[in-house]
Amino acid sequence: MSNIDTYKKLAEKYGPTASGENFLKMCEIVMTPEECGLILELFTPMTPGELAKKLNLDEKSLAATLDSLAHRGLVFRGKIQYMAWQDSHQFGVRISHSAEEYIPPGWYDRRRKARTKQPKEQTETYQRIQIFQKIGIPLHRMIPARLAIAASPKIKPEQVLWYEDMAEIIRRNGGADVVDCSCRRVNQNCDRPLWVCLHFAWNIIEYEVGRGGRMKVLNVEDAIAASDLAETSGLVHGTPANVGSIPGVVCNCCSCCCAILRGAIPAGVILEEYSPSRYKPTVDQELCTGCQECVERCPFDAIEMVKTENSKKMKAQVIKEKCMGCGVCVVGCESKALTFELVRPPEHIPATTSSSRRAGDRYLQVK
Repeated sequence: MSNIDTYKKLAEKYGPTASGENFLKMCEIVMTPEECGLILELFTPMTPGELAKKLNLDEKSLAATLDSLAHRGLVFRGKIQYMAWQDSHQFGVRISHSAEEYIPPGWYDRRRKARTKQPKEQTETYQRIQIFQKIGIPLHRMIPARLAIAASPKIKPEQVLWYEDMAEIIRRNGGADVVDCSCRRVNQNCDRPLWVCLHFAWNIIEYEVGRGGRMKVLNVEDAIAASDLAETSGLVHGTPANVGSIPGVVCNCCSCCCAILRGAIPAGVILEEYSPSRYKPTVDQELCTGCQECVERCPFDAIEMVKTENSKKMKAQVIKEKCMGCGVCVVGCESKALTFELVRPPEHIPATTSSSRRAGDRYLQVK
């Protein structure tokens, strides 16, 4: 088998999102063909001893190689077993979350090129839309800004579900882990905060901390502060688990860098990607000063300025069919003209779905 064939076999394992020259080039940057061959054997969890026996290799030498792969983010490491990442998204993200010394030269440039030149059929957005068309439920959901809920007198505390309250999610998880957003690091299209990407799956957190990755463990208070910073900075909470539970990760996204939003919004497929929150903002036009801060902050182009009868100033108006209920407009409204209203029942968030499992659950089988 040639060197390139080894990388192609890994691409085949990962499916359409790993197709094309860019993925193969990334493989060449981060690992040798021999290392790739080991990863191909690890789609079922194995100990170094088990893999050494299967491949007739020296166990001690193999264990050192597997440990190196784990440190570089190329495989998941449990207490005694190792396993390949089961999709290309995890493969790419974990490398980006590695300590700087383990990120090879040219990695960010190659990731940037992969995102800008990838054919539509190979993108994660396209693949998720295909799933949506089969099951009728978006794989992601929007979590409303807790500061927006707090600023909305019409919302009673008992109406807020715990799994749509960032502070309560963090408390129930006993804290979180934070890492700098790989999308903003790669694309560099804005200067919004980086260290607000929150992770909740403790098996993944233990792996990241154990390998000396970029993640930092936060206590409850510091994790809530990071979440609040995201909201005040105009970032939206999104989770890749459209289900009423503690999510594996809450991404805090901007529309100019996010791998999902910056493709889905212009393409008009955001509702196939994300389920909106149960809340919608409304405008008190008597309080609205026409500053247009909400227009600037809204990543979904869901606010427009309109003429009103009793004012020479243009006033804000929410475009309901575009609004995702993220709440960043409410958080940024100094005149308090924008507040949330509850517009969807609790059943809007599925109790469970076969396709929406908590990020990291698939790696719980690794010993």
